[in-house]
Amino acid sequence: MGKALEDKLNESNFTIFNSMDDWVRIVGPDGKNIFINQSLREAKAKSPDLEIYLNENLPLNLTSENEAIRDTTVVEEKLISNKYYSIKASPIFIDDSYRGIIEVFRDITRETMMKIELFDANRSMLDDIRFVRKVQSSILPKDRVYGNIDLSGIYNPSENVSGDLYDIVKIDDDKYAFYIADVMGHGVKSSIMTMFIKVSIFSIFDKYPDFSPSEALLKLRKRFYELEMDSSQYFTAWLGIFDFKDHSLTYSNAGHNCPPMIYKKKSGECEYLHANGRMISNIIEPDVYNELSTIVEHGDKILFFTDGAIEATDENKNEFGLQRLEDSFSNHKDLNKVYKEIDDFTWGEQQDDITLAMISYKEN
Repeated sequence: MGKALEDKLNESNFTIFNSMDDWVRIVGPDGKNIFINQSLREAKAKSPDLEIYLNENLPLNLTSENEAIRDTTVVEEKLISNKYYSIKASPIFIDDSYRGIIEVFRDITRETMMKIELFDANRSMLDDIRFVRKVQSSILPKDRVYGNIDLSGIYNPSENVSGDLYDIVKIDDDKYAFYIADVMGHGVKSSIMTMFIKVSIFSIFDKYPDFSPSEALLKLRKRFYELEMDSSQYFTAWLGIFDFKDHSLTYSNAGHNCPPMIYKKKSGECEYLHANGRMISNIIEPDVYNELSTIVEHGDKILFFTDGAIEATDENKNEFGLQRLEDSFSNHKDLNKVYKEIDDFTWGEQQDDITLAMISYKEN
């Protein structure tokens, strides 16, 4: 049978095989080499290990007892003589009769090494991103009581790192500032910007403890402008100052399109802490941020959020929306239950960072 195959092949012209840089061999049903091309012959002459490999490693679809595998082209990748090869073995049929296997070895060492280098680089980059995420998570305030403020938060980035941030800053024993910010985009660039915001706001109130929310945001904008960032970079922020002496909350908004909701225990109603102001960007002129005040009482709760919470979508691409969030907050007044409703609503991969924070006000 092997001779018949060889005769048939001799009727064809082997020149096409011999002109190939790839190694080619034809193996008969008995496992013997019927033909090897010029490239493979030259390689065998230079490497005794290759001769051993060819003798000891017959094509999978030749040695398999499974007829379905035998009649199918099989592709493998193997390391031979310190080089990587993609090996394609295809059955040969003559007059509908199985006569052997043609096996082609293609050197993919360069491509494989590039894949390995890319994998190592990606792994190193992911390690760096995980480190940045760990650092970013650590800069968020702990869930605990700060003066009259009982703070809790949920931080769930869409990627390994986020452009969302919230924080509380002690100004003095009777004053605390709280803010929530959302940096454009995702990834390491945005996460580093959140660290800039945190450090800047802390230092602003450390140096200027008498600043109002509007003054603090203008100073933050000035420091951002001095970074000379790319013109496409911007962020939004809502900032309020709690005064425990008169139980007031004075606040300003720098383009944050997710105004916090305050649940008034006395009235049993939910209101929005709206304020006007432009986002912080080096291509938009600074504004005199609008400043408003409200009284907070024992039992009042304030929900802070970023747009990822209301833009979460279901399987029909319907957004969770502001009304659902307001209803959930009014009904539960519990941060974990609000987040669960968002999570249960969401279908598929999370598209944006979801950050929620809640303040429960307690009078001493």
